[in-house]
Amino acid sequence: MSIDFSPYVNLRIYDKDPMEVYLSAVELMQMNVPQLSVRPGTIEDGMIQAFSFLTTIAINHMNAIPDRLAEALATFMGIERFSSSFASVPLRVTALDYSGGTLDSETTLEYKYTDGAGQDVREYYELPIGATIEPVEPVLGANPPTPLPYVDVIATAVGTGARRAITEGTELLILNSQSVSDSATALTGFVQGGDEEDDASFLSRFGTFLQSMTSTSATAKQVESYVLSNFPFVGRVKAYDLTNGLSNRNIGAADVPGFVTLYVYGNGRALTEFEKLEVYNEVRERMLAGITLVVEDIKILTATVNVTVRVSEFADSVAIATSVKTKLATTLTPALYPFNDPAIRKTALLAQVTSVPLVLFVEAMTVTCDETTSNAAGDLLFGQKGCLPELSIDNITVTANLL
Repeated sequence: MSIDFSPYVNLRIYDKDPMEVYLSAVELMQMNVPQLSVRPGTIEDGMIQAFSFLTTIAINHMNAIPDRLAEALATFMGIERFSSSFASVPLRVTALDYSGGTLDSETTLEYKYTDGAGQDVREYYELPIGATIEPVEPVLGANPPTPLPYVDVIATAVGTGARRAITEGTELLILNSQSVSDSATALTGFVQGGDEEDDASFLSRFGTFLQSMTSTSATAKQVESYVLSNFPFVGRVKAYDLTNGLSNRNIGAADVPGFVTLYVYGNGRALTEFEKLEVYNEVRERMLAGITLVVEDIKILTATVNVTVRVSEFADSVAIATSVKTKLATTLTPALYPFNDPAIRKTALLAQVTSVPLVLFVEAMTVTCDETTSNAAGDLLFGQKGCLPELSIDNITVTANLL
């Protein structure tokens, strides 16, 4: 069993400032010498202040030793801190006319969407290098007309960190270079960005790596731990023993000896074929001889919810409806939904709704989801392995009735 470093690594909570040490020292001295009175400006006061300052430095440095040692050990074992990265999206920019034109470097594009709280959010991308749309000579009388010229480019996010995944066909508004084109269309291949890993996340990932430490991965848990700790583009992973996901991923299907299927999902998007191949090659090298590995996408199932709630007579029904939508959307999301229960439990959703302030009770709730079956309790049971639900704001209808 791997070692759990969590109680020992982060001792920063015991850091002190000089005043804390000074007051503790004075209190201890007065306990031992009751008649002692430390007056500001005296020699003994100055000595205690100096000792308190130096002691504080020593305390804080010693508290930093365990996590620095753990980081050094992790680096020695090949686990390095994830650096920040920029999200990027391939785009097709079509000219306004047949004369084409030049898109300057740092051409800025705006991606606008509505978040889980119903608020408009704008994210910005730039072209790192310029691009030229070559002119095209139209064929007079052609039917259909000669297509306008275009160029394919890759835009990077303004600033590092995760961004909302941009799906193929999404329109982005060009804020400058509008004499050439005023919009761009996203192509497939969005790459998610990431923030620099903080100490807590890094050490947690190192702990996950320790859980997978064997010369070979023999269990599903070891495979999951290895993938999560070594591939920053993997957000969710679930491994199933005795399962051939290529032939049958149904829950309850007969065991297939010699097969392990790994279902993976990225940070807000499906993994590319190249990323899945990278995961396959790395994990396959660690598998026991004779085991066949299959790497498949986690299936995202679209859910819809229609709920009617009774709220306090003093409540703002519109605000309550927005809060309920946000609560439900953040509950049924691929990034957070647990794998341990392959179902959407209606009672769990009811509990989330009633936890919203000023919601008195739920009058009615209807939940549907792709590729699920309903039981007597109104729960929706997944029929296949490696599935996660996704509930968008647009698929939630909330009616808030005043008491």
